[in-house]
Amino acid sequence: MKFYPYKKACALLVTGALTTGAAVPALAAETKTAAPTTAEESKTKAMTLKEIQELVVKNNRLKTTLTLNQEKVIAGLSAIDDGLKDLKDSQDKAAHARRDAGTSASQGKDLLGGLIAADPTNQSNQILAGISSALLSGAVKTASGMETLVDNVADRQRDTLEDQQTELKNTKMDLNKTKEDWENESLAVTQLLVTKTVQVEKGVSLLTQKQSLLERVCRIEEKKQELGFSTGTDLSEKKLAVSEGAKELQSAKDGLTLLKRQLNDLMGREIDEELIITPPELTRTIETAPAYSEELLKTATDKNYKLKTLRRDKQQAEADSKKNDRYDGQLKASRVDMQLADVSTEEEKVNIANDLKKKLDAINTAAAEYQNKKDANSKAKIEWEQQQKSAKLGLVSAVELQALELQYEQTEMELSAAAYAYDLAWEEYNMLMNGTTLDIYDVYKSKLS
Repeated sequence: MKFYPYKKACALLVTGALTTGAAVPALAAETKTAAPTTAEESKTKAMTLKEIQELVVKNNRLKTTLTLNQEKVIAGLSAIDDGLKDLKDSQDKAAHARRDAGTSASQGKDLLGGLIAADPTNQSNQILAGISSALLSGAVKTASGMETLVDNVADRQRDTLEDQQTELKNTKMDLNKTKEDWENESLAVTQLLVTKTVQVEKGVSLLTQKQSLLERVCRIEEKKQELGFSTGTDLSEKKLAVSEGAKELQSAKDGLTLLKRQLNDLMGREIDEELIITPPELTRTIETAPAYSEELLKTATDKNYKLKTLRRDKQQAEADSKKNDRYDGQLKASRVDMQLADVSTEEEKVNIANDLKKKLDAINTAAAEYQNKKDANSKAKIEWEQQQKSAKLGLVSAVELQALELQYEQTEMELSAAAYAYDLAWEEYNMLMNGTTLDIYDVYKSKLS
């Protein structure tokens, strides 16, 4: 969505108020109402931020996808457990077969020894005993060889299965973290979209009033031209302003429709279902961000999940580098993987430090902007009240008064935009300090910029 800066003559609606004011407000408690439990129940009444968040957490498809992937990983781990059990059973059976063959051979040799002892001169018995003893010894060797073969095959397959098991366990942990992060991110994404929608809706309202004013001015210009008090050029300019205003208004309406469709989709509703939003209250006290420190950085670093995965990768590579059944090239690759993990770890630590500084700076910048907008709004309110008194005395025309009213409402919209931006800065900082990844949230935010 792209919104254009509006001309100053008729209460400017600056681009920033519509496109950069979407924030994630950590707001005070909203109106206490029973939240709808289904998408159907949410169709007919205005919804608070909390109610929308509850439906998003419950019904969004990404959560379902992550849950299904978790189930798939769990099924894979169960299959590996079954495979490892089968390998153990095969080894046990081979060991039992060897022991049975050994027992049978021992018993057979004892019988043969008794037969020979009973009649030492019987050559046939001695020949038969020799052949039988050889056969029994061969059976024992065959069983022993089979056991060794089964053990070798099972060990190789076990190594493969255990590697797969380790990988799936890591995947399961990563999915758990992603799911946990998304539950936090979904709240922030919803706040981002809700506050953006509220801002754009206010913008549409102001643009509608602006368009009405432009049309009114154009009609006045037409009358002036009829009376010979205006040139055709002046009227053409007014008509062009009306045309451009209509395009701006339609663009804002289209953007509002897209925002509401995104929210409806996240909530599991029909995308074009009517959505009425109760604007979140602006009650956060302005305060500066904490000073950057090594202690603050340590907290952010300790909670960072990517660092944990890099340490995990290094540990796995180190374990692989010590395996005796690997080729030299594989062992060398494992040692290189260890070095890569070290480099990536140091790079990530630098990224965390830079990101933390940016988040702290963003809070202070947003706080200053919020305070400026509060001051500007207070000043504008006083001026607006004075202009209303002047209008009653006939010192200000109706058209001028309408334009002045739009200017005042513009400052109110800019104030709410600054408040949401300030809350957003704090929310992003808190998510960073809590170790929540912001990948999905950042995608939404970039699209709304």
